[in-house]
Amino acid sequence: MKKILIIRLSSLGDVIHTFPMVYDIKIKKPEYTIDWLVDENFEDIVKLNPHVNKIISIPLRRWKNNKIGAIYEFISWRNQVKYESYDYIIDAQGLIKSAIFTKLFKGTIHGLGKYSIKEKLATRFYNYKYETGKEFLATTKNRLLASQIFDYKINKATLNFGLHLKSKTNKIKDNYVIFFHGTSKDSKKYSKNNWATLADYLIKEYNLNIILPYGSVYEKIEANNIKNIASSDRIFVCDKILDYTELADLIINANFIFGVDTGLVHLANALNKKVIAIFMDSDPLKTGVFESDIAKNIGDIGKAPLVTDIIDLYEKINK
Repeated sequence: MKKILIIRLSSLGDVIHTFPMVYDIKIKKPEYTIDWLVDENFEDIVKLNPHVNKIISIPLRRWKNNKIGAIYEFISWRNQVKYESYDYIIDAQGLIKSAIFTKLFKGTIHGLGKYSIKEKLATRFYNYKYETGKEFLATTKNRLLASQIFDYKINKATLNFGLHLKSKTNKIKDNYVIFFHGTSKDSKKYSKNNWATLADYLIKEYNLNIILPYGSVYEKIEANNIKNIASSDRIFVCDKILDYTELADLIINANFIFGVDTGLVHLANALNKKVIAIFMDSDPLKTGVFESDIAKNIGDIGKAPLVTDIIDLYEKINK
């Protein structure tokens, strides 16, 4: 049986963007097994994918915070993986950092060419290089890369993330939507007043409950600020930071997902949920959700959408 190693170390959204490529490979080449090298912080996301045979996790963030101890930990980690051999090693990230790790395993190395990749220097690590262009979403670029490596055709208009998760817990509320309001940069955040206005409308017009998850103490404060600005008492801030399994379960049971440019809206997209992704400081044509009848992007760089525009899009999706 032939073995494939996919290297996609981070981040949350980028890992999820790689799932359709994995699904395509398993459908087209079912006799191949797929392993995945990923930062340990995102290991639980890869565990959601039933088509991955083995996960090789690496504590990159921990090593970054403790450089001296990292030297000894890396040597130990390297000794554990140095005998791993693959027929295909695919760098699905296209960075110098990820390309370096391709050399720690035995096998032919495949990656994007210089006209398609993020960091051109990374191409020097590859035995085989492929051009996909830069105009596609990351999901499509990954699929095009694999289709060239394994010589099969894809339909760029449709995709499958390959996730078939079932709810493991009872709903925390009935008839709820989720606001993923937290993200890595302030410039990507939608204003608290806008979130509160959207919440009040959805509660009044559609009798919905609003759930506000968070990933840090600061995001919890922001969630409570949104709740306090809104006029309704049907807005609920989660009582703890949820892990990825719990977040997936929360998403599965939701009626609808609203979120800024964060990996969690991509998880909702991967779970085939109704979702609106809100953009203000990044290009949705490159980093947005894969659009369908139930998944849409709104906004653009320097163009925060009006709450009324989001409401109109919500009502169009929910027809």
